[in-house]
Amino acid sequence: MNKLLVALIASTFATVAAAQTAAPVAGAAPAAAPATKAATNAAKQETVKSTTEAAAAATTTAGDAAMQKKNVEASKKDAKPLADKAQKQKAVASTTEAAATANTTATDAAKAKANTAATKNDPKAAKPDFKAKDAYTKEQKLSTP
Repeated sequence: MNKLLVALIASTFATVAAAQTAAPVAGAAPAAAPATKAATNAAKQETVKSTTEAAAAATTTAGDAAMQKKNVEASKKDAKPLADKAQKQKAVASTTEAAATANTTATDAAKAKANTAATKNDPKAAKPDFKAKDAYTKEQKLSTP
């Protein structure tokens, strides 16, 4: 069994290696290799340069730059919403006050106080008189299932 697995793995590697090599074309002359290392490096540098220029042109164009400059100039002319220091302080104070009352229990405490005052005015329930025998038995009957 082990020999079969080894043979299968070896044949898989051989197939993959054969598939990666280029098949020779009938009647074609073999390609000439670059003569020197300097020529190879120059070719690589030229390829990198052209790719870099193409990528730079694709991401930002002169038209986009002009459009961005125009938008920036237009936004600089817009009036600021809070021009002076007093307006800014007033806006911060109102925001802080609104956040303080919304996020604290001050409003909950006021509601609780109002509810307590309202329940104090309610009449209290009458307690049964357990000294009387009939009241005691009545309560006893109501409490048993």
